[in-house]
Amino acid sequence: MGMKEKDLEGLVLNLLDRSPSIQNKIRRICSASQEASTSYPAETAMSDSKAGFFEKRKIASLEAEIERLKRQLGQSQDECQQAVLEMREYKSSSVKLQLQCGNLESENKKLSDDKVRLKNELKKATEELDACTKRLDDLEREYQKTRETEQALSASLAKANENVQKLKERFSNPVSLLGRYRTLSTTIRTGLSDVICDKDEILFITSCSTSDHLKAIWTYTKRLAGSNGDTNSIEVLKDIFDYFFEIFNSSLREPMYVRDGVEVGYSFDDDKYDRCTGSATSGKITQVVLRGYKSVNTGAVICRSFVRV
Repeated sequence: MGMKEKDLEGLVLNLLDRSPSIQNKIRRICSASQEASTSYPAETAMSDSKAGFFEKRKIASLEAEIERLKRQLGQSQDECQQAVLEMREYKSSSVKLQLQCGNLESENKKLSDDKVRLKNELKKATEELDACTKRLDDLEREYQKTRETEQALSASLAKANENVQKLKERFSNPVSLLGRYRTLSTTIRTGLSDVICDKDEILFITSCSTSDHLKAIWTYTKRLAGSNGDTNSIEVLKDIFDYFFEIFNSSLREPMYVRDGVEVGYSFDDDKYDRCTGSATSGKITQVVLRGYKSVNTGAVICRSFVRV
């Protein structure tokens, strides 16, 4: 119960207490007035005018007091009624406020529960955020390592591509020669099967690993050209010999052989050159069919140039 409600109840009780007291006063005054008027008959009043005058004044005073007390009683009753109305209104308001207070307490409890729940959720979210942040840092480090690895691999790949390109350029000639060699007749490839291996590019290149192989290829090509064999086949074998000759010399610390420097227009020398079928016995060289070679160190001729005169 609030302070105002207690004050209103106190006021009502006070007014109720005052009301009987005022009524008793009125009754006493009325009784006294009646006694005064009956104690003195009219004849006695007429004979004793002075005593009557005072009695009348006393009666008038009592009547005035009665009127005052009646007004006071009426005012007290009005105040009491007003206080009762206010108390009822306050009680109604108090009930509403108590209901509101209960609702607010329930809402406050709910908010407190929500606050605890949200606090727990915030703690959990903070922990998850910390974990995600740590994971993000780890991923960034992994990404950086991956980038570095990718850059290293890209550099290695670029280098490898460069090497592959160089190898392609370096092996483009033997690959091409092998392809051309495989187009030759079975008879030619069989005749050179102990010298040239055409299973793959590596074995093909290793066919020029010895000086005997070089001489065998040169000799077979000269015999094919001397018998007026297929011109295209002769050119393929000449190109193969030229490539093998260069590779053989390059594989040594110092070149072992050097090609003959004969040219078209040179005078034919039977001691230096071999002439092909249909050539004149003397005169100028009109075609170098197959260029010979000799030893660098001794100058000894390994194979004499095959020419047309």
